[in-house]
Amino acid sequence: MNFELTDEQKDVQKAAREFALGEFDPDLALKLDQEGKFPESLWKKAARLGFIGVHYPEEFGGQGLGFFEHLLVIEALCRVDSGMGSALSSVDLGSEIILKFASNGQKKQFLSPLTKGEGRLGIAFAESEDSRDFSVLSTTAKRRGDGYSIHGKKSFVLNASSADSFITLCIEPLEGWITLIVEREREGIEFHPIEKMGLRMISSGDLLFKETPIPFENRIGQEGEGMAHVHFGSQAIGLKSAAQALGTAQGAFDRAMQYAKQREQFGRKLSQFQAIRHKLAEMAVSVEVARCLTYKAATEYDQDRIDSRFFSVTPLEVGRRLITVVDEALQIFGGYGYIAEQAIEHYFRDAWAIGTELGTEEEHKDVIAENILGSDASLKRGEIR
Repeated sequence: MNFELTDEQKDVQKAAREFALGEFDPDLALKLDQEGKFPESLWKKAARLGFIGVHYPEEFGGQGLGFFEHLLVIEALCRVDSGMGSALSSVDLGSEIILKFASNGQKKQFLSPLTKGEGRLGIAFAESEDSRDFSVLSTTAKRRGDGYSIHGKKSFVLNASSADSFITLCIEPLEGWITLIVEREREGIEFHPIEKMGLRMISSGDLLFKETPIPFENRIGQEGEGMAHVHFGSQAIGLKSAAQALGTAQGAFDRAMQYAKQREQFGRKLSQFQAIRHKLAEMAVSVEVARCLTYKAATEYDQDRIDSRFFSVTPLEVGRRLITVVDEALQIFGGYGYIAEQAIEHYFRDAWAIGTELGTEEEHKDVIAENILGSDASLKRGEIR
């Protein structure tokens, strides 16, 4: 498989990086991170310049590019600043579900505002912070007149305090699993914030629905399709998180290498010590491994031939490499790495938050093991050949 970027992809990547280098002010990043605030002005400008929803069709405000190009933008933004880049890449979480399964009317209504910087989207799938098993739901959407009435709780919802709409997974007694687009201004919605260690520019919290009324036209797709929507959307969100991880790892490596070239100890640059050189070499390998896995998965996603059996390999390994790289970067900075004014400090915190978005190692190992062992009946019975 050829991972060489086309000229158009290189232009997209370059434009996103130049935007981030010119607009991501370090002092503002520190302030927003400490205050837990979203970069509103940057979001508006990024939308005006076309960096939001580049993979949407032009009729809905996008540029008609591929999901790969979308990930290249995320990678470039997070490389310059993990917090700001992740915040801007989170404004359309779940939009791929709308792109694939929603009606044209729903696409126009909910996608177009995203590209204009006039709306943000979130997902409300999970009901427990320590479980990604969406098949066990207590959030119900019962038919009432010309719509549904939602009752239940969703946990650890990203963009909980800032999204204008949420793609919400519910169970309807007659229809089964369904996904509904729930606008924030609907009655009967409560938000309870959660404080996080990293990615503090992205709000998180619990959403409580108390007989929240939703019209029929807000249902995505057909009856019983909800789990298919979640599965598809989770793959896209997982790839977005992988791009965040790749950009953050590359950014941490960039900063560590620059620091090693400038910092002197015992009359020598840090970069002249073999221990530091080997750390940088291992970091470079990790970044390239993460890039190959992410680009491969993105290419397969655009070609609609992603191998779901081994999809978990990408978030598992990219997450590992991310944590390794930022940890090594922090060690190269030494005591200065723990100072808030050094960006590497929030790269370290953000990396662990991105790792959480990618999922736990145990979850991914379970999926991989099930796929490599599940088809062998003898292994299921514990027999040894």
